[in-house]
Amino acid sequence: MKLASNAIKLLTVLFLAAIVVAAACSRADKGNQSASAAGRAGAAAGDTYPEPRWPSYFKPPKSVDDLMDAARSFVRNQSGLQGKGMGILQPGESVLIVAANEADPMVLDALTRALVERKITPHVKFVYDMSGETKEHAEARSKQREKGRDITKAGIYQASQWIENQFPNPAEPKAWLKARRPEVYKELFPGETGEIVNDPAKRQRPRGEAAGGEDADTGAATNTDYQSRNAVGEGIKKYLTAHPEIRGVFWGQGGSTGLRRQLYPMTDKFLGTFVTDNVYTLQSQMSTYPGDVWQLAEEQLLEPLVYVDRVEAKDPEGLDLWADITEEMAQRWAAGAYQRGHLYMFPNQATGRFGYSFVSYPAFQQKYLQREPIARVNGVIAGTQGHGGFFPRWEVTFTNGFISDVKGGGAQGEALKEFVKWDKLNNLTYPYHNQPGFWYLYEIAFGSHPKAFRHPIPLLKTGNTSPDRVRSGVIHWGLGIRLWHDPDAPTESKVWREFSEKNNVPFDHGWHTHTYFTTYKVRLRNANKWVNLLEKGHMTSLDNPEVRALASRYGDPNYLLTEDWIPEVPGINAPGDYLKDYAPDPGTYALKVLEKANNGTYEHYFPGAGSKITLGPAAPPSRPGSH
Repeated sequence: MKLASNAIKLLTVLFLAAIVVAAACSRADKGNQSASAAGRAGAAAGDTYPEPRWPSYFKPPKSVDDLMDAARSFVRNQSGLQGKGMGILQPGESVLIVAANEADPMVLDALTRALVERKITPHVKFVYDMSGETKEHAEARSKQREKGRDITKAGIYQASQWIENQFPNPAEPKAWLKARRPEVYKELFPGETGEIVNDPAKRQRPRGEAAGGEDADTGAATNTDYQSRNAVGEGIKKYLTAHPEIRGVFWGQGGSTGLRRQLYPMTDKFLGTFVTDNVYTLQSQMSTYPGDVWQLAEEQLLEPLVYVDRVEAKDPEGLDLWADITEEMAQRWAAGAYQRGHLYMFPNQATGRFGYSFVSYPAFQQKYLQREPIARVNGVIAGTQGHGGFFPRWEVTFTNGFISDVKGGGAQGEALKEFVKWDKLNNLTYPYHNQPGFWYLYEIAFGSHPKAFRHPIPLLKTGNTSPDRVRSGVIHWGLGIRLWHDPDAPTESKVWREFSEKNNVPFDHGWHTHTYFTTYKVRLRNANKWVNLLEKGHMTSLDNPEVRALASRYGDPNYLLTEDWIPEVPGINAPGDYLKDYAPDPGTYALKVLEKANNGTYEHYFPGAGSKITLGPAAPPSRPGSH
């Protein structure tokens, strides 16, 4: 027995030693692996990824009556994207709802009726009401913005948006790009005629992150004069002041840090975003999803961050990145990572701000999280779409934290190549940073809602795929740098804004890439243990026993915790060659898939005949969403 015991101990020591050696070799070889990652794209031989899906429960309504069951459920739900749900409202209260300009009147009617049934008084307004525009002017501006644009490659206009929205005087970077690459400029600004007038006196206040011709989060016009950047927020504050009986406002499509900031000092009046303004979002399972299940899955995913000393991520589209994380950096990251539906999964985005509170979300914590020392990433980002839509596949290489190379990406990629070389951006040191340069990797943000989906309305109208980023396991990667708050208060950083205005440099990050099948893992400090937070695009905390136990209170956890939409990508989870059949023109392929889904001819409806539940052994429920 003693010999056997000694043998077991020896084998254990040898096994652990082998692991340590393998880990060391892996670490030493990582640079070569990342360098060659760009040459690999599409699923490896024998590797499988989750099959495509499209929700089977979207039905065109014939009248408001067809929407009332969904509307009643929605106004009783106490959780919402980046805020609370309307279920927090009590009988006898009033609420302001600021809907997007394109909101469906039938849906707004259904929600109004459902709120009145609960004895709540809704004040329903549109973004143009709050910003002082007319409906006609808003529609004309929208048509002018979209003139000449190709929605199958709308992602290239992320470059146009960044140039026009992030500089106090956008004429300077526009003229600079046009002089260097006139053919690229022409493709990015197809509706423009005439010469660029570079008048330094004509300045705007930079808008922050935007993903369409309008600010994707607020719905406000992006090409506004200097004074009107906060026009929607100012309009809301004026309305709330005139109607003190109103408890608060639901407003915006995302980016609740900026939304709350626009309402300062009335930030406690921000109750949550308002994305349920059309038949798709109202009928989706998002509108009735249990908020406690959603939050618990997010908390379980974030739990390891304080112990992390290394991050690695790979995706079959060719992404292959890694970063080392110090103990002090991990502590700041863990404290600032939370935002419901938009988890900050890289220290650079979770710092330079007051973090959100888990307990009293969406309130801020009291502690300021310093930006430096900043996390530095190495490797390659690769993909075919961002918030703005699809674009030809690109590869963006990072070396010691900064962009060092750009390949592909159509006109967007060509523009980024030029701006990465611009000395003006490379030689300045931004506030709260220790080294000159703008072109960091700022954002690795996780969506966290398993029932989110690719929204047909913005995709068919402008090519925009921003709603994709909400689905659990989808990552959006953002280039550049951004800082939200000064250390004295959770309001827009005065130092950051003044620096941007003085030097006419970008106010915010941009140039997003979405990835859908990523394996993202973290190594725990002093444990030599790796934890997969995402596994081929699936958020592993959804498998957590505590999350499953809580979900079982609302229905079948196997259905509740599985994704209802998974994109179809040739060479990854569908037949075909990724580099030949998809990567050069992904938008055309995706629009054909959406056309089949809307026409009732798609092969992969879910739940449906032959569909498979991702988690657990149970079959699909007969009435999906009946929880």
